[in-house]
Amino acid sequence: MALGGLNATLRDYAKFGLLYLNKGNWEGQQVVPEEWVSASHVMDAPHLQPEAGDLSSNTWGYGYQWWVPGFPDTDFTAAGVYNQYIYVDPLSNVVIAKTSSNHRFTAEKEYSKAAHVAMFRAIAKATNSDL
Repeated sequence: MALGGLNATLRDYAKFGLLYLNKGNWEGQQVVPEEWVSASHVMDAPHLQPEAGDLSSNTWGYGYQWWVPGFPDTDFTAAGVYNQYIYVDPLSNVVIAKTSSNHRFTAEKEYSKAAHVAMFRAIAKATNSDL
């Protein structure tokens, strides 16, 4: 694979999200080192922070292929070019996989990204009234 184009089923994307929710552990076996999983969604430079302004070309923070939508910075997402997502919220123990496509993504990019994150966060919050 070069550049992008990971092809998998919705169930596989959800399993990938669960793998990261569980810090690299799958059914009791550590298949990805926990330290690497934790580091993968840490924004470790100023230009990788959410809302980095002129330092970045994106309003979201960034790790190793994981995007951090912003504050709070505890949730993270893999984002496809046409609004496909794997959303992981460790605080609410929620993973959401979405594979539908938005052909207007280019024109609606920032609005659509913000709307999806708001929807995912609302779902996550609804699963746990303590949040």
